[in-house]
Order: sequence, then C-alpha cells, then structure tokens
Amino acid sequence: MKQQKKIHRVYLEIDFDKVSHSCSSHIAHRIINVLRIKDKEDLIIFNHKREQVLASVKLNNREVFIVFKEKLENIILPKIKVHIAVSTISMKNMDLIVQKIAELGATEFTPLYTKRSQYKNVDDKITHWRKISIHASEQCSRVDIMKINAPTSLGDYLTKNTSRNKYLLYQNGTSFTSEDFRNRDMTILVGPEGGFEDEEVELFENYNWKMINISQNILRTETACISALSIISNYESTSRHNI
Repeated sequence: MKQQKKIHRVYLEIDFDKVSHSCSSHIAHRIINVLRIKDKEDLIIFNHKREQVLASVKLNNREVFIVFKEKLENIILPKIKVHIAVSTISMKNMDLIVQKIAELGATEFTPLYTKRSQYKNVDDKITHWRKISIHASEQCSRVDIMKINAPTSLGDYLTKNTSRNKYLLYQNGTSFTSEDFRNRDMTILVGPEGGFEDEEVELFENYNWKMINISQNILRTETACISALSIISNYESTSRHNI
C-alpha cells in the first residue's frame, strides 16, 4: 500500500486574519530548502494562539507566500503540565533533552547552575533551544511551544519556585505513587552527571521536594529526563484502571 504523503507543519507567530502571508527569508529558506515544499504544495501552519490552518505554498520569483485555505480543529492539550529543570551538562546532550522533552509534552524547561554543572553560562543558548523546541513541535504535531526559561542558580530556583508538586530525581528516593500522578501540575528537577553535593540535597529537603527514583540503574541526565517524562505523560493510558 502506498504511504500517505506527509504534510509538513510550520510554526509562525502571526494571526490568521488575512488570506496570505509573505514569508521572511529565514522561513522561506526553511520551507523551500530544508522541508523541500514545492509550489502549490500543502502544509499546516500553527501559531502562538494554538490555532492551525491548512495552507499552500505559492512561489513568486524569489518570494514565498503562504495562502491560507481552511482552519483546522484544535488539538486537545495534555492534561498534565510538566516543568522540567535540568543542571547544565554537555551542550550536545542539552540539545537532545530540549528536543525530546518538547516532543513528549513538557510545558516548561529551565537550565540550572549547580555545583557540578558543566557550564556556568548558557545565556547564548536560549534562542537556539527555543528553535529546537519549535522544530520539535512542528515534527510531533504539537500545537503549543514549550517555554524556555532563562538559566538560574539552584539556590534562586528553589527560593522562587512556587509549585506545590515538586520532585527531585534522586537515586535514594522513593517511587512515584498513583497519588502523584493525580497532580495536574508537576515540577521535575534532574541533576548533573555525578549527582548533587550534600549541601544541595539538604536544600531540597528544606524546601520540601519529594525525592523520586525512577530506575534501579543509575541513569544519565538526558536518559532520566526522557524516562521521567515518558512515565508521567503515558501514565493515564497505561495504568491498570484504564486497561
């Protein structure tokens, strides 16, 4: 059986109040040279308002226009909001973390500076990570974009965090309970390679973070992020009461 042709998705921060949109050089390059969408070929555009429309590409010399055809039904957003904070590790693996947790539905991402962080200044990576998050949403049919927060120190983050459901992935922690998964808003914090210093663990205890162990094995930071979010996002479809 012939495979159905994939319709590419592109994120644009525009309103759909006109019949067409003239693309910037950056977006035009992505559509023509990266996604290889041809003249009159369909694509889906979604925006910052979580709206999406079926559109087509129109080429006019060196200009690229998007012609809007019809508005599509809204996709239901995940029931659980998950904010993931991660101690900075290698940039290659940080890129992987941003991409995969965006695909898995994380709503926010915050890079943290801890005692064993590999990098203490990642300000210039925020724009780069936002692009990765956008491309991940385009690929996985997500209609919202994961928020990328400014990097901060562990101390400041713990002081300012107002989440009621705070979980630290920690080898000596306990397992998630069914009660934990009833929370609609969760914050997950993942440490660096080598773990936390003792005084950092004490900070978590002082701020009443629940320590969670998701595997008998010691996981790398990027593996822990992906595993934890997979467990959370798939709980409702795999739990016993839904079988």
